[in-house]
Order: sequence, then structure tokens, then C-alpha cells
Amino acid sequence: MNIDHLLVTYCAPTLARLKMGALLCLHREGTAEEYETSVAQYNRQYNSKGLYFRILYQCPQRTLLYVFRPEMVEAYTRKSYIARFLQSYGYHPYSSISQLLDHLSQRFQEDGCFPHESGIFLGYPLADVLGFITNKGNHAKLCGEWKVYGDVRQAAALFHAYTCCRKDYMDRFAIGTTLEKLIVA
Repeated sequence: MNIDHLLVTYCAPTLARLKMGALLCLHREGTAEEYETSVAQYNRQYNSKGLYFRILYQCPQRTLLYVFRPEMVEAYTRKSYIARFLQSYGYHPYSSISQLLDHLSQRFQEDGCFPHESGIFLGYPLADVLGFITNKGNHAKLCGEWKVYGDVRQAAALFHAYTCCRKDYMDRFAIGTTLEKLIVA
């Protein structure tokens, strides 16, 4: 399984170290073991650049792959207000990244849909995650990479940066730049 094109298309800001993480929903074309083998290979290739891959959820139809920068995720989840929020969903304060992701994976397994706190692991502002929960996904001030309930100006600037990054990465990949060269260490 080669997902380089999907990584460039959907995860460019994470590859460029602008964003802490991204989720890829892959339609199942092989066995769970084939996906796990591919993920292990991507980890061997790119962990030295600070980019990690982890399967969070699998069912017969899809595999949900988390592409992330552990040091960025750790810095964000260690903020006291984020840790308190995560604690309300059963996360233990100041757990390791692996433990946090184990719990997130367990939350995905519980009912097969996105747990409310998933946005934290993608770097969404807490105000937007809370706004989404409170408003049940309705009444956002802005919709883009995520639904914005808080600081519209800051979110719009990030959305623009992510769009520019994605276009640049896709253009460079299209003319032969390898995934390895696109990943910022």
C-alpha cells in the first residue's frame, strides 16, 4: 500500500510541520495486517524526521490513520486547560502520547464514530472543540479545515496557510519531488 499521494493531498500541513496531526480515512483494499505492515514501514522511514503514523480504528470498510508530530501533540495536550478537558473524557492527566492515543483509539472503537475530543489531537483550538460539542456541529462562525466557534481571524489565517501549503506540496509532488523530500524534519 502506497499512500504517498494521499499524504501529500490531505496531510501537507502536518508534513510541513505547520500542523500537529491529520486523519486519513482509507478505504479498505487489503487486510488489516497489510495496513499494519505499511504503517510500520512508514514509521521506519519517517520517524527520524519527527513524523509518526498510527492506526486508530479499523473496520471491514475503512482504516483510520493518524499522521502526527508527537512533540507537537505532547506540547498541546500537556497544557493544563487541554489536559483538564481530556480528563473529562477519561484521559489520565499527563499520560504519554502512546497512552493518550491508546485511549483515543478505544474511544473510536466504542461506537465507530468520531469522539468529540478528536479535534484536540488535530490541533483545533479548545474553544472550537467546545463550540462544536455545545452546538452539535451547528451555528459555526466559519467552516473550513474545521468548524470555528472562537477566533475567526486566527482560524481564517491558518486555513489560508494550510491551503497554500497543500497547493505547494501537491505541485511539487506532481513534478517528481519525493515524499521524503517534502517532509520537514
